[in-house]
Amino acid sequence: MNDTINETSAVKLIKVKTRDFDEIEIPENEIITFTKGIFAFDEYFKYVLLAPLGENKFPMWLQSIDNENLCFIIFNPLECCPDYKVTLSKDEKTLLALEPGEEQYVEYLVIAVIPEKYSDTTVNLKSPIAVNTLNNRALQVIAPENYPIKYPLFVKKEEN
Repeated sequence: MNDTINETSAVKLIKVKTRDFDEIEIPENEIITFTKGIFAFDEYFKYVLLAPLGENKFPMWLQSIDNENLCFIIFNPLECCPDYKVTLSKDEKTLLALEPGEEQYVEYLVIAVIPEKYSDTTVNLKSPIAVNTLNNRALQVIAPENYPIKYPLFVKKEEN
């Protein structure tokens, strides 16, 4: 990882090697820091969201800053489950550095499993990533609500 400063904006840019997009530069203030690692990848804490289809367009890539081969395809759970809502525990709010009344600044992302047949893609609604958009702190949580681990992203047409 190399640091450079863009002279025109005075924003520090970080060079990141990625799995799917070669080397890119990202503003340092866009780094998402996990207070605990993603389940099964708990040694990696810093990631960046990449939106190759355009800003705020899903799917997005959650790319590790420290391991170019570690990248997750993610979706906004509201796109497939419009009433999606997760109740964070007091400890989870503390880990995200959320103050009372700041819950509206948490955005949720869900990790996709994309098999060879893309139409069979599922997302994990049970274990979303909660991101405090005020400070870019993140935490993968286990939702106390009754959501599935493998929720089909695409509606299947009934076969005749």
